[in-house]
Amino acid sequence: MATMKRDKKVFAEINIVPLTDVCLVLLIIFMVSATILTQNTGLNVDLPKAASAQDLPARNVELMVTSDGTLYVDGQAVHQPQLAEALQTKLQQTSLNTVVVKADAAVAYRHVADAVDAACSLGAEITLAADQKPPGT
Repeated sequence: MATMKRDKKVFAEINIVPLTDVCLVLLIIFMVSATILTQNTGLNVDLPKAASAQDLPARNVELMVTSDGTLYVDGQAVHQPQLAEALQTKLQQTSLNTVVVKADAAVAYRHVADAVDAACSLGAEITLAADQKPPGT
């Protein structure tokens, strides 16, 4: 009996389709989570209502004053004596010149005045945030 020699070829290719799928899913997850983390600081303030309220610019430095007078610069708590320094650092890091003040409607006026004064002392443009007042009220 004659022996036949068969050429057995080894299958040495890697299927990268599943790897590509996993990488794309991870990319989407990171993009969505990064967007959520940068936009939502988790702080809620009850903004006052104004008929002339407009949409805020996409890029700005946020100065938030909560109802108990606590100050936040882009979501990070800041004490009043360090407010000007924190604002200056944030303005230099982002190379922006606009500070959006989001003050709770129930906050004492002196807290808002102190926050605005600190931002004005740096030469920043100040925008006061308000919610749109429903028509007819």
